[in-house]
Amino acid sequence: MRHATAAAKVDGAGARAEIGRRRRAEIVAAAAAVLGRLGSAETSMKEIAAEAEVAPGLLHYYFESKDELLVAVIGELDRQLTDAWTSAVGGVDEPLERLVAGLDGAADHCARHPEIWRALSDLSLLSLSDPTLVEPCRALRRRYAVAIEVEVRGALGRLPAYTLVPPRDLAAAIAAAIAGAATAGLVEGGDTTPHFQALKVMVLALVVTAYVTAGQEPPVARLGQLLRPR
Repeated sequence: MRHATAAAKVDGAGARAEIGRRRRAEIVAAAAAVLGRLGSAETSMKEIAAEAEVAPGLLHYYFESKDELLVAVIGELDRQLTDAWTSAVGGVDEPLERLVAGLDGAADHCARHPEIWRALSDLSLLSLSDPTLVEPCRALRRRYAVAIEVEVRGALGRLPAYTLVPPRDLAAAIAAAIAGAATAGLVEGGDTTPHFQALKVMVLALVVTAYVTAGQEPPVARLGQLLRPR
């Protein structure tokens, strides 16, 4: 009987912990939604509590401060952006096609989820004056660039000459260009497709340069196929 009671207590503790994890995740998702909709200047703990449909005091049970909650939001954005890139290249075998698929996937993600990119833009700017947010924002950008670098190395590693631009630097530039295109779309209120099409042209121009540098003929027809609008 004592064993049964102890087991019940363990099961009960596990269930409560799971409920707590789920509730915490819901609050983080609510905070991200409010940030994406209203921006950091208009986002308050009260607004986040309303979005999460919980009492404002419950937020402080899970997060000691607004900064702690914002750090958790950055972690959630990190997961979403990296997952979106990984999903876009999944199922594509040819390395250069994978890189182009990633760029097309990023364009689609910007178009379908502008609120995520607004939240990222706001938090990045906020981190310039809030030391608590600086390292989480840097870590997000590093991890996103690393996911892109995997495809950059796969694509450029097969070219006759590719050391003109180190893969890590190119991946970081692509990540920055994606964020810039997303921000431009938010500010201009327009379609970011031209920005991403231009980005593909610049990336594939490096492929042409790699062939020319090695004294070889670039695969013009193949590159033309990859440049076709989605």
